[in-house]
Amino acid sequence: MIINATLSGVDTTATATAGDILASKTAWVNDEKLTGTIATKTASNLTASGATVTVPAGYYASQATKSVASGSATTPATTITQSTPSLSVASTTGIVTASVAQKTQSVTPTVSAGYVSSGTAGTITLGSSSNTLQLSTQAGTTVSPTESVQTAVAAGKYTTGDVKVGAISTTYVGSGITQRSSSDLTASGATVTAPAGYYASAASKSVTTMTLPTSAASSATSGYTAKATIS
Repeated sequence: MIINATLSGVDTTATATAGDILASKTAWVNDEKLTGTIATKTASNLTASGATVTVPAGYYASQATKSVASGSATTPATTITQSTPSLSVASTTGIVTASVAQKTQSVTPTVSAGYVSSGTAGTITLGSSSNTLQLSTQAGTTVSPTESVQTAVAAGKYTTGDVKVGAISTTYVGSGITQRSSSDLTASGATVTAPAGYYASAASKSVTTMTLPTSAASSATSGYTAKATIS
């Protein structure tokens, strides 16, 4: 059995508007009581974070819009200038070291209008580095002089001390030439022989000598007689 009932004291012919619901008024819909509150929102309630726009729940009486960042940046550098490499040689170990200092270059991405940059400008860092090379070493030494060419330090070697060349004697004139002195001279009669060679100073040799006595004359009845004694 169906009973049609009407609500006493209620004007069922009245028309409810959206504004009545937003204002927390009660409305009857198909004999059902409808009560509620819907927050009113405007474009000022919209928020933007990067490329995301957040629209809070609520009633928007008119269209709402929110602009996001269009993005603006400069063109990044196309080249990076590195520091000039340096080269050093250790004085005691002979280690050659080449090094490059750290270098940084700011790089900002190019962003076209209407797009949102998701990050910020950054930097490119070229790390510092070094490379070492140690030469073969040779201790200091003294080289005695000779008539032939000598290699005091081999090619590609680094000396860790002085390389000295011995002094040449003031009487040295080379091989095949004998050094001579007075003792090398010989005498035969009145002849002195000097052998070939180098004489650093004057040399002399005495030959045998003798003294003749003075002759004496004596008189006699038969004439004069000359006598001389030779020793």
